[in-house]
Amino acid sequence: METNCFWITGLSSAGKTTLSQMLVENLRSKGRTVILLDGDELRKIFSNKSYSREDRLEITLKYSRLCTFLVNQKFNVVIGVIGLFNEVHQWNRQNIPGYIEVFVDVPVEGLKTRDPKNLYKNAEKGQIKNVYGVDLHAEYPKYPDINLLWSPGKGVENMMEDLLSKIILIKQKEI
Repeated sequence: METNCFWITGLSSAGKTTLSQMLVENLRSKGRTVILLDGDELRKIFSNKSYSREDRLEITLKYSRLCTFLVNQKFNVVIGVIGLFNEVHQWNRQNIPGYIEVFVDVPVEGLKTRDPKNLYKNAEKGQIKNVYGVDLHAEYPKYPDINLLWSPGKGVENMMEDLLSKIILIKQKEI
């Protein structure tokens, strides 16, 4: 059985962590061995406190190399990370076996209504810098394998249903 890396990307507060956790539960319920990597947790592990574009790119490439290492060890990986760099997406496609890119496509205006960490609010007040969608330009995936488009009233459960049905379609094409 092929191992995969599900790279779940999108802006802050898009639902990456929740979707990642739900996908891991689903895969484990099917007997798959899965490692969950979360961007916030990885930042703590690697003690990364800088949010500049250059530092974000460097740490994201470390996450990519970690995913490659784990998939090569026959672990499925689900990673929820902002990681919005076209060069990272390209690197991942070329280097991570079984790579499936999932873009959680939520407009900034929709994210501002959720904003559990007050990132958007504080960035707009000028209290913090380097926030994608406010003062940092995000490089959205050009060709995500799965694009989960958010709409008002669409809950994370609906997005998860969309994700699972699209994964099934991708797997059927591989057969």
